Amino acid sequence: MQLGDVLVRRQLHQRVGGSRQGGITRPANSTDVLLFSSPAGARFGYDFDGWRPDGAFHYTGEGQVGDQTFVRGNAAVRDHLDRGLRLRFFGQVKPSVVRYLGEFRVDPERPWYAEEAKDRLGDLRKVIVFRLLPVDAKAPEFGATSPGKSAVRDVPMEAHRAETFQVEPKREPTTAERREADLVDRYVGTLTAEGGTASRKEIKLPDLGRALYTDLFDGGRAELIEAKSSAARHHVRLALGQLLDYARYVEHRSRAVLLPSYPGSDLVDLLHSVNVSCIYEQEGGGFVRLDP
Repeated sequence: MQLGDVLVRRQLHQRVGGSRQGGITRPANSTDVLLFSSPAGARFGYDFDGWRPDGAFHYTGEGQVGDQTFVRGNAAVRDHLDRGLRLRFFGQVKPSVVRYLGEFRVDPERPWYAEEAKDRLGDLRKVIVFRLLPVDAKAPEFGATSPGKSAVRDVPMEAHRAETFQVEPKREPTTAERREADLVDRYVGTLTAEGGTASRKEIKLPDLGRALYTDLFDGGRAELIEAKSSAARHHVRLALGQLLDYARYVEHRSRAVLLPSYPGSDLVDLLHSVNVSCIYEQEGGGFVRLDP
């Protein structure tokens, strides 16, 4: 098989063996592991595949439901160097037709990283993203980069209204996401009416295949804000965790959680214990701010 050869996948498996289904398959009695990448895989969270400026092709492991683990094909890819296996990579030309892109190997220094993506049932889960280096293929050229460093920039409020849209960009927002987005819009309206400014922060990290987006950044206060559609404990704890995560990368003077109603004194105390303000919307309109 020559680099760049185009084949019908069924005919490929007739020649070399292996399953005609799935993204990773190992033909019987062979040292080859066949990897397939397809744009259709984004439906199952395979949204991280592609060349990156680090010179590696990032490739999502197999498993459509639940957390991906190192079994079967994923284990074969991770351990292929120790087991004397060769990774043969194929990209989709059109449905049922693939192009041979060459032999790859996992990066021995950083072979994989974990990402979050929706599975086939719509549940958030952990996926494995391999970093594959070309053996006889040529990686595309990228401009100069600074590997290992994070990058943060302002983005408009309307950009990426829900971070999950990056995983499934064509799906409709859920009711909770719409409530959260509407809550943010109302609070931004209050800020701008008072002469303030609002934006979001885009955070790009070297270990992630996609950017992270904060819900809101109050420019006047230099305040990092995470919003939730419910004041229930689970949502407040989730907001707090996200806020503390983003705060490591975004320069700020204060932090706050934005909620649709009063969460109760215990959860307010929780936020105050880590120097986070609580902002909630009153039933009659308007917002109340409780600072530590």
